[in-house]
Amino acid sequence: MDDRLVIAYSTRHFSETDWTLRADRWTASFYENEPAKVFGTAVITRVVPGAVPNIREVLDADPGVLDRIPQVIFTEDGRMPPAVAELQPSLLLLLESVEVSDEWRGKGVGMRLAVEALRRFSVPGTLAVCYPAPVHPQHGPGEVCSYESDDPEVRRPDEEAVAKLRRAWEGHGFSLLDDGVYVRRMEP
Repeated sequence: MDDRLVIAYSTRHFSETDWTLRADRWTASFYENEPAKVFGTAVITRVVPGAVPNIREVLDADPGVLDRIPQVIFTEDGRMPPAVAELQPSLLLLLESVEVSDEWRGKGVGMRLAVEALRRFSVPGTLAVCYPAPVHPQHGPGEVCSYESDDPEVRRPDEEAVAKLRRAWEGHGFSLLDDGVYVRRMEP
């Protein structure tokens, strides 16, 4: 990793809040050491299996920009489906988004820094989860960020972006779990 690049972590905790009803969301900010100018962020939601009675319900109420991830990683009653449970995660890190400024786009820096941030949060047995797709501010939680056509002759720009992002995440050790959601076992 380039020693000019720095990752700073932040979160907001509200006093007297029942944390079984809120997502544990962190922001990793990426900046150059000199000058200290933030050029990107990654938003990560931490989930300790069993710490919240129904994490799916919590993430439905406090979704951030999570799209398909909660529907694939958790059943409606908050348990992990067999494909996830057999991985026996001690901690789940749900990567909500990675955004970098225009001058840093397309260089893979945001992705590398996001993976480094996930590694920093990891404990033995951590499972990192992402849904590689372009971030569209106009889309709300639960709305599909990729556009797929039934006609193989019709391709929209997002389809190509999704395919490219998925290949890039695979290059960082992530593999498809289901419905466009990718996972990777992370070790600190």
